[in-house]
Amino acid sequence: NKVYVIGQVQRPGEFQVGGQIDVMQALSIGGGTTAFAQLGDIKILRRVNGKLIAIPFDYKDVEKGKRLNQNILLEPGDVVVVP
Repeated sequence: NKVYVIGQVQRPGEFQVGGQIDVMQALSIGGGTTAFAQLGDIKILRRVNGKLIAIPFDYKDVEKGKRLNQNILLEPGDVVVVP
């Protein structure tokens, strides 16, 4: 069960996870975001029926307890992109 965290995080890379994790947990595994991260423009890239989709994620909203439904469970192969 691998997920990928790339971009403006402290430790980008491929992470082997046991069980399910959500976006905030994946960002934590990546060491958190850098000072240059565009927190309102994070995307989760996922393949669905062979097509690549981008799921938006606004870190600032979730951090404030708003729109918590964005903090989705990641699926194997998902890529969290922090611009």
